Amino acid sequence: MRPSHISYAFLGSFLTAVFALRWWQASTYPWQFFLVLGLFGILGILAARRRHALILLAMVFGTSAALWTVSRTTHIPSPETIDTYVSADEIAIKGVIADDPDRRALKTNYIVEAELLKNGTQTIPVHGRVLMTVRIGNPLLDYGDVIVAQGVLEQPENTDDFRYDRYLSLKSVYSLINDPMIERTGENRGNFILRAIYRFKRSLENRITLLLPEPHASLLAGLLLGSRGSMPDDLTQDFKNTGLTHIVAISGFNITLLITVMGTLLFWLPLKWRFWPSVILIAGFTLLTGASASAVRAAMMGILGLLALQLNRMQTTRLTVLWSAFFMLAWNPKQLWYDAGFQLSFLALIGVLEISPLLKPYLRRVPEFLGIQESFCLTLSAQMIASPWILFLFGQFSVIAPVSNLLAPPAVPYAMLLGTLSLLLGWIWMPLGKIMAAIAWLPLQWITSVAHLLSSLPYASLDLPGLSTFWIVLYYGCMTLWVTTHTGESSSSPSIPAAPSFRPAAAAGR
Repeated sequence: MRPSHISYAFLGSFLTAVFALRWWQASTYPWQFFLVLGLFGILGILAARRRHALILLAMVFGTSAALWTVSRTTHIPSPETIDTYVSADEIAIKGVIADDPDRRALKTNYIVEAELLKNGTQTIPVHGRVLMTVRIGNPLLDYGDVIVAQGVLEQPENTDDFRYDRYLSLKSVYSLINDPMIERTGENRGNFILRAIYRFKRSLENRITLLLPEPHASLLAGLLLGSRGSMPDDLTQDFKNTGLTHIVAISGFNITLLITVMGTLLFWLPLKWRFWPSVILIAGFTLLTGASASAVRAAMMGILGLLALQLNRMQTTRLTVLWSAFFMLAWNPKQLWYDAGFQLSFLALIGVLEISPLLKPYLRRVPEFLGIQESFCLTLSAQMIASPWILFLFGQFSVIAPVSNLLAPPAVPYAMLLGTLSLLLGWIWMPLGKIMAAIAWLPLQWITSVAHLLSSLPYASLDLPGLSTFWIVLYYGCMTLWVTTHTGESSSSPSIPAAPSFRPAAAAGR
């Protein structure tokens, strides 16, 4: 029996159990449940065949790991948690800004780790995170600032098509204050490394706005830093209609470009010597962008993909995907339940790995010039597996996405490279940086023009709300049957690109 069989048993049971526990979240589980798992473990040890014993034990450990993960991350309100004090009365909260502020055109969102709550004359020690939305015009605050905020503590309000409470729970936020009165009483709290990273990121954003006009400055900030708060609404909608949102979110797409650029620069070195420089570049890029969940997910996939290349074990790509999912969900299982970006990123990656080899024989007439055939094949594979889920979640389907993803992404590496050079030269001498920025404007303009032109076409994007679960299950069942019955017929296999990342539009607008 191969070790991969044990890994599949462990990972499969873990992922299945985490998925099922979506409907049974608890901070503790009945002891009888663990007794049953223990009995299965004993049966595995006593099994007559060693193979059955190891498989059964792997499944027991996988299920146990899922139970521990979900119980560890299940939120239970208590007198010590801030969300217990939600009411219509105004309160005062002392806390620390615990994450990189989300600055947008008309407002700024702060996530505050509460420490003290004052309700009338009573002061209560508390803990937990609160989302505070402050209108433009108020003093800007930074990560690590100590603040006192006055306002009404509320629960997140849901709409018919968006569960805001679930979205905020991904960041361990269970209450919010809209438009509070905030006073800064201290600074330089929190992790000093993150504080330095966020400040450096903010300085880069400011530098970009000096070098380029809008919307090109916002687009470059999205490509390099994952910052989309100041991006114009019309450009955001164009990207949404054309299926190009993933290029302005820190995702596997960006990580793939980094790996490609590093491999090109170090072409003269053996493959095994390129591994660590690429890993260091990916880690630095992830930290620079604030180490968000999507960035960490993409970095993990990129590093695991590099490791598979390093070990020359391309046949283990499925395990690479599953192990990446395991580590991400062990940290926060809510990503599987509520994070559309997580769901769609892995669906797209599965499409690239499993479907693209089967599509290649049908795309032989597509020209290979400048990698057009490969790009179209990978894009179509990802869209085939991810688009039905996008339609199910958001009721929108981008018909033009295969074309837009064929035209716009080739310009992205040039925009990133030239934009980075303009930043470096701008630090040396601003006029020199502006000259390079003028050159970087060209690929940025191409990307925005493609998005705007294709978005304006009739039926570029279709609104199809209310898709039944039956049709989704039927579609993915047919896709699974097609892949399993044709696997092995294609002699070619894809390289391990990091997955495209799809950012849910509803969540991005919050």
